[in-house]
Amino acid sequence: MLSVSVLLQRNCYFLLPINLLFWAALVPRTGASPVPDSNPLYQFDGQVRLRHLYTTSERTHLHLEIFSDGTVRGSKYQNAFSLMEIKAVKLGVIRILAKKTSRFLCMDSEGHLYGSLLYSEEACNFREMLLRDGYNVYYSEAYNLPVSLSMVENLTQSHQLPPFSQFLPLINKVPLEPMIMDQEYVQQVQDVESDDPFNIMDQNQNLRSPSFAFR
Repeated sequence: MLSVSVLLQRNCYFLLPINLLFWAALVPRTGASPVPDSNPLYQFDGQVRLRHLYTTSERTHLHLEIFSDGTVRGSKYQNAFSLMEIKAVKLGVIRILAKKTSRFLCMDSEGHLYGSLLYSEEACNFREMLLRDGYNVYYSEAYNLPVSLSMVENLTQSHQLPPFSQFLPLINKVPLEPMIMDQEYVQQVQDVESDDPFNIMDQNQNLRSPSFAFR
């Protein structure tokens, strides 16, 4: 009888995992889908692209640049001033920020481009339109004028796209600037055998506890 009891106990321990799996299969499952956000612009949140806006003609190719004085012009090569942060602000509308100078690409009512430290929806919002050839055209949301690096005047009277207004967002190939660290801290050598290896006492030798005033 003892051997039979031991055998039954062993069988119970063996069948326990199988029983758990069986009952777990019977428990109704609920979908673990994320809670939908009530904000209709949620799908655009965090969509930030680091790109160089490349435009070309039959003989010249340029990358849009924004300098510290607000000047907007083009360079033949990718550089720190042509690296742009493109972020969607609403459906089909983006804003463009120069990473080097922290200036937003803006446009006045006559189509002139400039870089501004202050963001304005009227001046700095652009509708992004994808062409069949893969290039993009950026129209001012407020003035319906295209972004262009050409010197064409009277954009309001032109029904055709001016030169250097079709841009191809290119992936960045310029090394990003490294984080600037405190050289004095980096070059400091700690004496691990000292009672004060991080030189804390010397740095705080002029500090006194408030209790000293009552002694």
